[in-house]
Amino acid sequence: MKISYPAAAILVCAALVSLGSQAQQQSRIINGKPASTSTYPWMASIFILGGKDSDNGGGCGGSLIAPNWVLTAAHCFLNEAGDAIADDPASLTTITLNTDNIADVGTGAIERSASRVLIHPSYQPDPDTSDNTHDFDIALVELESAVSLTPVRLYTGAMPAHLPTLGAGWGATVGDGTATSDTLLQTQLLSTTTDVCDAAHEGLITSNMFCAGSYTDTDTSDTCQGDSGGPLFVNLLQGAMQVGITSFGGSETANCGTPGSPGVYASIAALFSFINDHAEGVTVVNSLGDIRSLKNTFDGATDLVTIPKVYVDSQNYSVTLKHTGDLNFFLATADENMSDDPDAIPAFFDGINNVLILPQIRVGLETFNVRLTHQGDFKFAVESAEAIQVSH
Repeated sequence: MKISYPAAAILVCAALVSLGSQAQQQSRIINGKPASTSTYPWMASIFILGGKDSDNGGGCGGSLIAPNWVLTAAHCFLNEAGDAIADDPASLTTITLNTDNIADVGTGAIERSASRVLIHPSYQPDPDTSDNTHDFDIALVELESAVSLTPVRLYTGAMPAHLPTLGAGWGATVGDGTATSDTLLQTQLLSTTTDVCDAAHEGLITSNMFCAGSYTDTDTSDTCQGDSGGPLFVNLLQGAMQVGITSFGGSETANCGTPGSPGVYASIAALFSFINDHAEGVTVVNSLGDIRSLKNTFDGATDLVTIPKVYVDSQNYSVTLKHTGDLNFFLATADENMSDDPDAIPAFFDGINNVLILPQIRVGLETFNVRLTHQGDFKFAVESAEAIQVSH
């Protein structure tokens, strides 16, 4: 439902357009920033010798969910034809942990062979016999010996739309699926509604999947080839919690990183029984009550709005705006944001359409997605303000 809301509350989020005039462009995962296994110690790189993606290094991502278990996608273990699981996939699989760079691993890197690879029994990759080759895209890798790293926790509750999430991996940095990254990257994604997911991938979406994509019409953030099997996760006050497994994306007409074509993720909650049947020592959470995300917020007492992450051109700013009445605003402060906090919700300026796109503006107890038309001289008008339901 689109609604009107007091302009003094919503429009305070706009004057930053004077910082630049074009939509942002950044380095990628698609559109990624550096990440570290010191922050995400459970992040795993999986190499499958001679696998379907051997042209991209044979790599997939994964997550350590227990001392001797790594979670990933079933399709990582396809044969070269892509229509069946490779023979004896455990013998082809090596897992690397505790390194940011998988081409030049440090002395602290941990490498393990796989003792077993377990594929969901309902995964059917042969297009000649399967109704849906993407469904049940989940696998477990048992390590030959346990590791002493902190596993990621798994989310078993309902998956809401408009949830700020993070994807991470060593996958392609170009939308056509080429140019994999040697270093670990992360990117911010927003879970979509079921309707948006279904519309983007007609006939392919089941109850075992959900979508997450870019925040705005100008945001190219996405996962891509080589990120398969890696985690989609959120940061809670106690640390990271995984909600999905990178499965597939794009279309016949859209590459990775195409706004409006969200990626598809296997749902941890929907497929948890498979994990629970095999892996011991897994920690689960069924609530998003303590999710840590820094929304763009308005302080009515001071007439100030704080936007911790604003993309203008190729730069990232932390911005404070002052509301002066009659829909007029001026820039109180604008400092280059070097930290790039992954918990901060990003805002974008679409210079081509002269629109500022502000996801998740918190006003009191309500949250909005807001579009503002720039009218020049630090003046803006609301184009739309759509209320959304998010986890508080």
